[in-house]
Amino acid sequence: MNHMNNDLDTQPWYKQGWPWALIAIPFLTVVAGVITLYIASNTTDSLVTDDYYKEGKKININIEKIEAAKSLGIKANIQLEPNSNLLILKLTSNQALPKTLNLNLAHPTQKQKDVSFVLSHLTENDYVTSLESLEHAYWHIKIEDENKNWLLKGRWLYPDNKNLTLDTSNI
Repeated sequence: MNHMNNDLDTQPWYKQGWPWALIAIPFLTVVAGVITLYIASNTTDSLVTDDYYKEGKKININIEKIEAAKSLGIKANIQLEPNSNLLILKLTSNQALPKTLNLNLAHPTQKQKDVSFVLSHLTENDYVTSLESLEHAYWHIKIEDENKNWLLKGRWLYPDNKNLTLDTSNI
């Protein structure tokens, strides 16, 4: 017995879904390529440095500053007051404390969002600054004295971490 299939598809190709799915793949690839080209041509590579030699020399200077902080026994405890946006830094050291501190917050991916603050001496061990609104990120934090003789560094998840302790053991 010869069985004939009367359910043959008689619709034209453009009314079926599978050809459009096959056409969509290269079309979407071209669209993604154009978007990638646009993003690549309109943004800067802020994380790439032009002079690797100078950057390498800076690493050695930073190591010397960190060692200086270690020999001075410097430790910093940072507290963020969420209601007033005040950043209070309590500094301890074996020697006399400086009148001001430099606080640098570097955004992890976008150099134009980096900010610097000068912290004023509030009391014997306390320094304070008004902290502008920062975006939620893991900020790279650096604290230096006014003469840039020593350095403390770390990472700070803002605004989730209201307290942060920096010393030379976690560098």
